[in-house]
Amino acid sequence: MKLRLLTIFTAVMLAVAASGGPEINYAAATNGADGGQVVRAADSGRLTLDYHPATAEISVTDTASGAVWTSNPADREADAAAKGAKKMDLSAQLLLDYVDGQNKPFQLNSFTGSVKDAQPAWKKVDGGVEVTYVFPKAGFTVPVRYSLSGDAMTATILAEGIKQEGKFKLVNISLLPFFGAAGKTNEGYLLVPDGSGALIHFNNNKSSYRGYNERVFGGDQALDLPARAEQKETVRMPVFGMKRDDEGFLAVIHKGAYQAGIAADVSGKNNSYNNVYSYLNLMESETNLLLEGTPNEKQVTRSSQSLTGGTDFEVNYYFLNGEDADYAGMAGKYREYLQKEQNVKPMEKDAAGGGKLPLLVDFVGGVKKKAAFLGIPYNTVEVLTSFKDAGEAADRLLGDGISNLSLRLEGWSSGGAKDEVPVSLSAEGKLGGTRGLKKLAGELEEKGVAFYPAADPVKLYEGGNGFSRFMDTAKGISRAPALKYEYRLSDRTKNKDLKRWYLMKPASVNEAIAKFTSAAAKGGLKHASLESVGSFLYSDFRKDSQPKNATGAIWEQGLAEGQSNLDGLLFEQPNAYVFPFAESLSDVPLYSSGFDTEDEAVPFYSIAVSGLLPAYSEPVNLSSMPQRYLLKLIETGTFPAYKFIARDSALLAGTEFDYLYSAEFETLYGEMLEQYNRLDEALGGVIGLAITDHDKLQDGVYRTTFENGAAVVVNYNDEAADVLGERIPALGYLVR
Repeated sequence: MKLRLLTIFTAVMLAVAASGGPEINYAAATNGADGGQVVRAADSGRLTLDYHPATAEISVTDTASGAVWTSNPADREADAAAKGAKKMDLSAQLLLDYVDGQNKPFQLNSFTGSVKDAQPAWKKVDGGVEVTYVFPKAGFTVPVRYSLSGDAMTATILAEGIKQEGKFKLVNISLLPFFGAAGKTNEGYLLVPDGSGALIHFNNNKSSYRGYNERVFGGDQALDLPARAEQKETVRMPVFGMKRDDEGFLAVIHKGAYQAGIAADVSGKNNSYNNVYSYLNLMESETNLLLEGTPNEKQVTRSSQSLTGGTDFEVNYYFLNGEDADYAGMAGKYREYLQKEQNVKPMEKDAAGGGKLPLLVDFVGGVKKKAAFLGIPYNTVEVLTSFKDAGEAADRLLGDGISNLSLRLEGWSSGGAKDEVPVSLSAEGKLGGTRGLKKLAGELEEKGVAFYPAADPVKLYEGGNGFSRFMDTAKGISRAPALKYEYRLSDRTKNKDLKRWYLMKPASVNEAIAKFTSAAAKGGLKHASLESVGSFLYSDFRKDSQPKNATGAIWEQGLAEGQSNLDGLLFEQPNAYVFPFAESLSDVPLYSSGFDTEDEAVPFYSIAVSGLLPAYSEPVNLSSMPQRYLLKLIETGTFPAYKFIARDSALLAGTEFDYLYSAEFETLYGEMLEQYNRLDEALGGVIGLAITDHDKLQDGVYRTTFENGAAVVVNYNDEAADVLGERIPALGYLVR
């Protein structure tokens, strides 16, 4: 009888495993410290992955150091700071934000909503374990896979398996919110990708401030925002990290980053832990004013569908030890990721230019200006820089020894800046016409100057060239065309005095990229600058909504085609998704937003792209503090850029470019040349080299070390500083 029962039990277990239910490898199962079963799910040689079926926890052991990283704090039961639902959150691997039909918000964690009621189904898969969390009361199902490969653990929310069955709609799914969470006795910091990068020190007594929570690549640009909430930097890299004592990790959002967000908090707010994590956003919402300015004015909140874009949400956790377990080591690991996973090639160390520091000079060609004839107003094009002017400026720069020169030209096309989307080389006649443009491009090419005519395939200011606001614009949540404005700095409201634009639908963006880059190649051009497409992206809320993950996938195809048509593409304010298609980057972030919860800015972005992609600054001549900005370029190894007009700045009056009052080439030339030579002296010996280390020596004094061993030390203080046995002058630097 006992033998028969054993046979039946074995058959039942085999049937359960075959059906995709719990599959337990008993040979790999042991008992944990709490007496619960622990299953060895994977072993990569460097890492081991264990799964705890009773609680759905995971733990990763780094065999190189012996460090153990757990999905949930081991001592959470003793945390006196966490109360109620916040206490239960500490045992969760997922946090869900969702709404009902009236957009009323709710929150749920995977411990109380799933694990506590019933042990999640799980099964071993190649390299790891797959766990299916079912939330019966909310009607959600979320499958997650944990796996190992080399020095990385990957956590993946499987998009195809997400189910929403009921009246509720998912807004966010936070993945492993307490992975590696550090307690009050730990020392270290959280890394967040705010602009250049920022650190949040453990236990910094800032629990009264709002925690860090920002969307990767910025918010959805298709949303209608009556006012901009605050001036802040954009998250341009899908990464976050933690240094915990002598160990750390860097997390890279490998898939689904277009709809991701990153959050971080310090101890003392909801619990006693310092944590950083990412989440998948599935739904957007906006609040609109109806009948604005009338007695019947009212606010209406609209929401999109809840969608993943058909893309898994996948995060790679890379583990670091010892000297590598800091923000410089994390940036180096991300640089390695960009090469291995994104196929970003290192820049040539012996680039053209005879060892001179690269310089990017940006000229504005023609701009719209209002004029009148016999009292009848009309729009005309004001010439700020003709093609002949640009060529003469390049000759002057080359003659003064700036041999590693790139020149970008905005407003070159017919109609000038903020006109039709360019799809050909049809150039503004007042600047010199199409023939003049091609002549300029040919002459610059012969002289070794990289020429980048700028085109914006995203912003539709004027219909034409095959695009219209009726057929080619993305839709907002209200299903109206996505109309955008500049915002005033004074009150952050829409500036209706400046020209507005529509967002092109993603497929039309690709069409514009393909047509323009193909026409440029046929016209003999080698390079182009693509604006906006690299700095923000958006959903298209048509009847069948296309979320940002889908937009990103479409743009990747378009950028690949554009790259194949030309020798090189330049992107301004670049997000990480353009790195595989870029020859150069401009207007890279060198500062963080300085949020209250942050403790210091770090040059994570600059370290990560160093040695890979030439990175140019924002225009030095438009900086409010040029002397300090030059020091920032030296500290971060960033190449200088300037923005000019060739003609009298008085011509800017009455145009939307009057902010370029400090951009007259002739007036500023001597100052620019002096600044360039100073930067060349500081950085000439490290052009194209990767940054290997960066550290703060004392307040206002920082050291940057390059792969050849050279180092620069900058002093931002108004007084001289004595460090490392040397004296660094006020607002000065040393090269060693």
